[in-house]
Amino acid sequence: MGRALIVQLARLGDLLQTLPAITAIKSADPSLTLDCLCPAPLSPIGRMLPGITRVLEWDGLAWRQHGRDAGAGLHPEHLRDAERRISELSSERYECAYVLNQHPRALLAGALLAQEMKGPRLHGPLGEQSSPWASYVRDVAATRRGCRVHLADAFCGLCGVYPPGKPVMLSRSPLPLPPDLEPIGKQGGPWIGLIVGAGADERLVPTEVWQWWVLQFMEAAPAGRVVLVGQERERARYIQDQLPSSILGRVWDATGRTSLPELAEILGRCHTVIGADTGPLHLAAAVGVRVIGWYFARARVHETGPYGTDHLVWQAYRSEDGAVSGQFGVQPTSWPIQETIDAVLTGRMQGMEGWSVWVSQCDRWGAYYSEAGRHPAPPREREDLWRELQPLNG
Repeated sequence: MGRALIVQLARLGDLLQTLPAITAIKSADPSLTLDCLCPAPLSPIGRMLPGITRVLEWDGLAWRQHGRDAGAGLHPEHLRDAERRISELSSERYECAYVLNQHPRALLAGALLAQEMKGPRLHGPLGEQSSPWASYVRDVAATRRGCRVHLADAFCGLCGVYPPGKPVMLSRSPLPLPPDLEPIGKQGGPWIGLIVGAGADERLVPTEVWQWWVLQFMEAAPAGRVVLVGQERERARYIQDQLPSSILGRVWDATGRTSLPELAEILGRCHTVIGADTGPLHLAAAVGVRVIGWYFARARVHETGPYGTDHLVWQAYRSEDGAVSGQFGVQPTSWPIQETIDAVLTGRMQGMEGWSVWVSQCDRWGAYYSEAGRHPAPPREREDLWRELQPLNG
């Protein structure tokens, strides 16, 4: 029985996007013991990843301080200290480390914790030649050119495996919530989880937009309930302050007061979760809830859309002639409020000026999105890219 390590030191959404790679690695070798190195605050989610035996916690704050200390003048003791800190994470070296970040700290951790490393570099952490998949991902990020390979599937490529061909859910058991939140999902409905924040300011939906969404939804669904989730308590408070008192009994505020497992429980009790491209949106998809994403700024549906089937994404675009294939990367001036309410209540999917609608699918090459109302044919370039970067055996 071999031992291997997944190294993912980025944010919540990135950790959740490792699910297909973990599943594919374990499928290729069911007897493999697979552990995960992730940021300490995300370790509760790491322990919910199916196929993971043990979670190693990465202390990012301590490492940032270590980097500042070394920045004043790199001495041999700094290197010895770094090696000691990483070696303390595991008493035995792994046979292989699958490194999913191109940052030097992830490469260093993989090199010191394992005999072999797969991921961004072909010849170890000091090698100058990037792997084919790492070169592709970096080129897409740098040029912002079109990409039809989902980030989660690119992680599979970095690990040398093919996507599992189906959505993968987190392993979790029902979890009790604080008493005032325990009724969520148990009366009335539909229950809508509204993610009021985002990891980057450019991806924040204005609070005024969320206020209007809640008002319109409550009017259209007399039994409907809304749960405000995320860490941004001030934004949630502002949204509620502007709502009429007559509907406040149908709005639940869970912002800033739940652990990650409790957040997963709340999202799992909702019928639909709506938000920008942010970690909790991907968490909702990973617990099996249908999600609706509003993608704008630098978020692109084909790269980081919620992984799975039948998720919806409204993608903002810019085009002089109104074509859906227009330029992405815009800050919207209008929002698909009524359109997403219709999708929740009636299943109708329609775009609006400046926004196109996409539906998620899965096949042997991973996740992809097709424009709503068109035949959901998988984009052929995905298969061509896989055959180019990772030729099939046999």
